[in-house]
Amino acid sequence: MLTNNKKFAVMAVGAALTASISVSPSAMARDLTYASYLPPHHPTSLGIKTFIDKVQSETDGSVSFKLFPSGAAASGPTMLTAVRDGLIDAGFMVSVYFPTSIPANSIISDLSFWNQNSLVTAAAAVDTVLNGCEQCLQEFSEYDVRFLSNYATPPYQAMCKGEFPNGFEPKGLRMRVAGEEMGRWVEQIGGVPVNIPNNEAYEAMERGQLDCVIGATSWLKSLSLNEVVDSVITLPMGAFQGGSNINVRDGLWQDLSTSEQKVLVDATPIALARTIFAYESEEAEAREAAQENGIKFVEVSPMLKQTRDEFMQSQLARAAATAKGRGVSEPEQIVSNFINNLEKWEKLVADGNITEEQYAELLRTEIYDKASL
Repeated sequence: MLTNNKKFAVMAVGAALTASISVSPSAMARDLTYASYLPPHHPTSLGIKTFIDKVQSETDGSVSFKLFPSGAAASGPTMLTAVRDGLIDAGFMVSVYFPTSIPANSIISDLSFWNQNSLVTAAAAVDTVLNGCEQCLQEFSEYDVRFLSNYATPPYQAMCKGEFPNGFEPKGLRMRVAGEEMGRWVEQIGGVPVNIPNNEAYEAMERGQLDCVIGATSWLKSLSLNEVVDSVITLPMGAFQGGSNINVRDGLWQDLSTSEQKVLVDATPIALARTIFAYESEEAEAREAAQENGIKFVEVSPMLKQTRDEFMQSQLARAAATAKGRGVSEPEQIVSNFINNLEKWEKLVADGNITEEQYAELLRTEIYDKASL
């Protein structure tokens, strides 16, 4: 006959065994944080959500992220150190905030006028970092970041008040820009650069403080610029391509099993394709609505196109010199790798009817299957 103490011990062991048997794999899920400073419906957030959903599904919940958008967990300027310090497990990082911390990666951002097609540029940027820039990966590694992807917006264009029946003449126009390189371009064509946040552009144009905004044509809809813009100048004038949107804390990566790591890698090209095609969809919708509202799409002169092409060429040496000044070793090689990858991807996505799924598959076979992750 069991004493009370022995009965208690047997019951405790039995309860423990029962609990261990009934625990499912998903009950062991890691509760992980993914931070972005952009809003939840932004194309990058849609890509991150795609990544999170795919990872959770394919790991049966053993790897589960919760997205904290709009700066709820970390701001843009603090994202890199937030990962390093373990405050978040993954984050959307923008190189413009960290030019001296990740200077090799910033080279790609500094070549913004080479973006003529976001599908080409996004793929070339990721290809360059993962398969042609050991310094880029090392920079992220020093902040405990396992880089998986960055992206590119569609090329920026000038959206202006007034019509240009005789062609676009930028001389003297006050044009909203973002950063020194865009300002340098505007000065070169005779305009006056005005560096203000894009969310202030509508009011500035309405009050007559701006003549043009250089940015994504999707802003016609998202920032209501279609109410104050009369013309869109169709010449590509740079873009944004310095955002690392899919990556995780390296300490977390090392804790994952090989099969879980593979799931994250496999989910990345799908997430990147979702981001790029969401941007393209926004652009197409905004342009269609603009045309219906009578906004003119203005071609530029061959001379202005040539000026833009010359500016593109000047970026090559300037980006390398800037990077060298920040301590990057042989930055010319990174520049060359990126330009070569642009040419490679121009051929790979030459079909203008490529689908999102086909693009994701190309990213997988041409980049991720060849990368050492």
